[in-house]
Amino acid sequence: MKITPRASFNGLPTEIVAIIIKYAAKPTFTQDEGYEPTHLYATARKLCLVSRIFRHLALPIMLHTVVLDFENMTAFLRALRMQNEYAQTYPALRFEYTPHVRNIWIGPCLDECPSDAPVDSSFTSEPVSDLELIAPVLLGASSLAIYFSCLNLLTSCIELAWTRMDQNIDNGSLPLPWNTKTLTLSRMSCDSWEMTKLASGSAFLASITHFIALPPDENDALVHILLRTERIIGPQNYAMPLWMSYVPWNSFERLERVSLVFPRVQLPFDMVKYRRRAEQHAEVLTLPGSMVKGRRGPAEIRGSKGTEEGSSSLQDDDAAVSGEDFISLNDVHVAVSDHPVPFCGCDMCLHSDWQKVWASGLQAKGRWVL
Repeated sequence: MKITPRASFNGLPTEIVAIIIKYAAKPTFTQDEGYEPTHLYATARKLCLVSRIFRHLALPIMLHTVVLDFENMTAFLRALRMQNEYAQTYPALRFEYTPHVRNIWIGPCLDECPSDAPVDSSFTSEPVSDLELIAPVLLGASSLAIYFSCLNLLTSCIELAWTRMDQNIDNGSLPLPWNTKTLTLSRMSCDSWEMTKLASGSAFLASITHFIALPPDENDALVHILLRTERIIGPQNYAMPLWMSYVPWNSFERLERVSLVFPRVQLPFDMVKYRRRAEQHAEVLTLPGSMVKGRRGPAEIRGSKGTEEGSSSLQDDDAAVSGEDFISLNDVHVAVSDHPVPFCGCDMCLHSDWQKVWASGLQAKGRWVL
């Protein structure tokens, strides 16, 4: 019987081995391949068990984009506690997560939200709360996506970091205690923003440069479809969702871009098929941040300043009375997704699809990847 030799790294240059390990450890988020949220990091975890060297090569790749939801938040908190304990018992095994996390997704419906209650440990000299462990990781990422219903977790992390910061931040001698520049909020609603009542929350929003609403609420998507199919708005017009009137836009002092998602509507539109939870291609609109500041929210984005066929004369009258001006589509970048995504259904059915949209890279070389 011919024996097939086992694969081995023997004889390969170290640089080639490192590339192989990093490629194998990278989670798959692309739309063209299978996606199982619970198995995203399975290969990287196995590589971490091979050796300490493999672990230090695989962990940065695994941590680059972290997706935390009701299924794996508990495991992630346990891993953070373990690193904290390693610092006291086995320093060689400790790995600092925070510097390697670039993108992090939080939600939905977390079974175990991080608490500020101290967690007892027989290894650490002082008990540390889960909130103290997760806050540096969450705020260290440059891109943060979080369900709007979980915004209280973000507020708690911001307040914790703010209160521990030296007071001379006011004179500019210290950087802000977070790196977040892109804030993605999922399943927006018309609730008030409690974080704006805190100095820490206001400072956080002031540092955001890109705001993304992803995905839209099911009702918002349906309203947009109805407005188009009933020809209340033109085929190139977009009525802004109601929640935009509740966003404290003036708090986003450094805001450069705002991105919104709409279902693609091409007439004739099959409403029956859509109501069966059929998927639709998405249209992503990105407009300058200056266009949403100083107003409660634009009433509509128009293809041609209200002269487009199908526009509502009633909306023109309302605009004249209120003094609101419409945003021209010429000032908005529109991209269409390569793949259809769901716009209707329960959160549990939708969140993994939109996790993949977000994690696969919302924007690459100026082109949206969905």
